[in-house]
Amino acid sequence: MQTTKAKAPKGRCHVRLLGEYCKGCGLCVEVCPKGSLVISRHLNSMGYSPVEVREGAECTGCCNCAVMCPDAAIEIVEG
Repeated sequence: MQTTKAKAPKGRCHVRLLGEYCKGCGLCVEVCPKGSLVISRHLNSMGYSPVEVREGAECTGCCNCAVMCPDAAIEIVEG
């Protein structure tokens, strides 16, 4: 299972994306205040283009993306 991360300022939290569960709906992309999430060009095993963390992105820890995700494919993790 592919996971990607975005580090928060001061290392407080990061986004963990569970790419195999993501259907690429883009709802999380729309609600991210930092624009840290993008739709991938690659397909997961289900044939969807999952969301991934933009290179060099930072996470504010707002949890908007995790709350918005209908597939529970996003977690915000401290540390």
